Amino acid sequence: MRFSTLKRTAAVFAVTVTLAFAGLIGQAHALLFSPGDAVLVIYGNDNQGYLNLGNWNTLKASGGSFDVSSILNTAGVSGANTIQYTIVGNGPPGPLPMFFGNDVDISSWTTAQKNAVFPNTYNTPLVNWRGQLTTANDASRQIYAAADPFLSFDQYLNTLHDNTLAGSIPSPRRGSTDIDQILHLLERTGAAATLAEVNTAFLNSTTKFFTIGGAAPVVPVPAAAVLFATGMIGLVGLARRSMGLSRV
Repeated sequence: MRFSTLKRTAAVFAVTVTLAFAGLIGQAHALLFSPGDAVLVIYGNDNQGYLNLGNWNTLKASGGSFDVSSILNTAGVSGANTIQYTIVGNGPPGPLPMFFGNDVDISSWTTAQKNAVFPNTYNTPLVNWRGQLTTANDASRQIYAAADPFLSFDQYLNTLHDNTLAGSIPSPRRGSTDIDQILHLLERTGAAATLAEVNTAFLNSTTKFFTIGGAAPVVPVPAAAVLFATGMIGLVGLARRSMGLSRV
């Protein structure tokens, strides 16, 4: 009887921790975004995928992990070209702060390149894109055609397909990186010299998780996994002790 009760307790514990584990993974939303929100853009082929990751200040400070399997599939973002990804967003109030993803560490940026980051040039197409998506009000949608003249990232921030975010960053730098490569997250809050790296991110083609705060998102919430393992070991120990007592 005691062993049966412990088994039921273990099952309840497992379900509870699993739900807690899922809840701690970052909650993303289909694309409607406001000033201050960070938008994940996955592109490079005929279709593009977007997610509103939530508040930028929270993400850069605390990180997060997001399941993007609904985007990285044959019906979503796939094709012959290398899949690229980035983060875009700014404000409030705008155009500063501005933030974006980049393929190299900030230490490789020259002073001249930092001076060639233009917040107003970035702000105009970003605000226009946000406005069109708000007008469309299709909150459940994640996949968009790259050729869509009103709703695609390409039509506003990658019109020349040069990854300069509509010319708001210098062409020797790139406002994105390739899947399975580190994305450096940069932010400018004032003058050009304030451009700084605030975190890194990683899009894993195997796990199909996008993670801010590390380049190896194998387990999105390590603390929850440790809690689960520790609890299960304790329950197994109690079960063995109970069985030993029942034999006496």
